[in-house]
Amino acid sequence: NAVDYGVQSNDDSAAEFRTLLTRYYYPFLVVWGTVGNVLCLKVLLRKKFLKNSTCQYLAVLAVIDILFIYTRSSRYLYRYFFSVDLRNTSKWICRIFIFFSSALSHIASWILVVVSFDRYLIITNRYRRRSVDHRVLLSTMILIIVVCFFNAHYFFILGKTMTFPRIDRSKLSQFNLTAYSSLSFDSSSHEETSASLSQLYIPLKNETRFVCIARDDFDQFFRLYIPIFDILLVAAVPFLLLCFSNLSIIVFTMRTNRALQRRGVIRKQSHRRHQRLTVMLLSVTCVFLCLTCPSVIYICVNKIMYSGSSTQSMMPAAKLFTVDILESLWYTKHAINFILYTLSGSDFRREFLKLFQCCCCFNRPLQLTKLIKQEVLVTVVPPPSPLSMIVKQSVPQRVSTSVTNNPSYQLITSYNEEKLI
Repeated sequence: NAVDYGVQSNDDSAAEFRTLLTRYYYPFLVVWGTVGNVLCLKVLLRKKFLKNSTCQYLAVLAVIDILFIYTRSSRYLYRYFFSVDLRNTSKWICRIFIFFSSALSHIASWILVVVSFDRYLIITNRYRRRSVDHRVLLSTMILIIVVCFFNAHYFFILGKTMTFPRIDRSKLSQFNLTAYSSLSFDSSSHEETSASLSQLYIPLKNETRFVCIARDDFDQFFRLYIPIFDILLVAAVPFLLLCFSNLSIIVFTMRTNRALQRRGVIRKQSHRRHQRLTVMLLSVTCVFLCLTCPSVIYICVNKIMYSGSSTQSMMPAAKLFTVDILESLWYTKHAINFILYTLSGSDFRREFLKLFQCCCCFNRPLQLTKLIKQEVLVTVVPPPSPLSMIVKQSVPQRVSTSVTNNPSYQLITSYNEEKLI
């Protein structure tokens, strides 16, 4: 975000709004995102969905969303509780944190591209076989390796040790900084004030700190080219590919439905199930296009505009306020997939209700669960047809009459009667 590159604001309203986000919204986002994505995993990994490649990709997306929310929100929460940026604690924490944060944002965008093209190939019957044993695992591993390779430069360009003058805290009460910032003074008063400020510092005892910024050799590359790469790889290129693949899916589905209606053919149950999964995927993709892409583009453009290598520009409060809102919407997208699946997928709702009913039935008494199972069996098993009853009743009668008319059978019965007498 804007703070990552030293961008400052000329108003405290943006800082207050960020404090509200850090105190209330991001903790709620962590809790809700964790619960929602875990429920998505529980439903998508059930037996009904496990053999479908789209559901497996969406399960991978749920794991990526959980990691993304924890990675992005942990920095704000750590700063709120300890008043220190987590990335400035050590060099390796800085590099690992920035690497995972960038890699997860890339994977979250490109996994949607992969599943959209996979969905298009499935509905157009381009796959010779529907087995998903190795296809999902192989494509996911290739995507992770490629993304990690393109983000490996963070381990070489980040990390810088800077020297700061240490402030004498005991003398801060002797000078009112608030009054100093509100005064309009001439050159003489400015000299007196600067002289009094110089007494607050101890020049002989400087403090050396680690700062999570790029080294001097890579400063321009970090400030200018990396935001451009983020615009292209996180927003622009996935946006174009997702628009192409989803429009192709919609056009092919509409043509197929029209052809079936003209022929008067009733759609199969498998065809309806594929269409319901397609609607789920389209809902997630539309939310990504509406929330993630504009947020990433706006944030990265402001990084380029207000992050100079020599001088740090002051960002207006309105723009910094907009950046904070868009960034919170970007994080929100990774926590609402459970709501999208529930609203757009009837199969997902049905499996979730089954999971919920199983959890509720587990806590019920044993006799009540037996009664429920008996009621289910009675309602599910169809009654026998009258024709089968007639056949079952008529066949034994014929057999019995034929046996009784047999002379050997009559001889045996008469012998037994005489023996009893």
